[in-house]
Amino acid sequence: MSEAIARARFVRGSAKKFTRILELIRSRQVDEALRILTFLNKPSKEPILKTLKSAIANAESGLGKAKFERGDYFVVDARADQGPVMKRMRAAPRGRGVIIRKRFAHLTVKISDEKGRK
Repeated sequence: MSEAIARARFVRGSAKKFTRILELIRSRQVDEALRILTFLNKPSKEPILKTLKSAIANAESGLGKAKFERGDYFVVDARADQGPVMKRMRAAPRGRGVIIRKRFAHLTVKISDEKGRK
């Protein structure tokens, strides 16, 4: 049993938007997850795709290129946790200010050669 984890921290975007995309690839085969993300029409897919490719590279690096079979690996854990929130002010009517929240997220993708393992 071998597994690999990749984390992307402080990614601009809300964790809620990333979670909707991560639900599509969770518990899928790695090749199928790559295919889904490649053809998905959402701008938020880019950091997730990059993190998944990083997890694949980590697994390949740990095992060695000769032993690594991409078809044997599954995405066992894919999650987006909320990061810090930058707060900015914007002018509003009647001399008020409105807070703009610029959200960050921490992405985690874990792949393993055992399908049911978490």
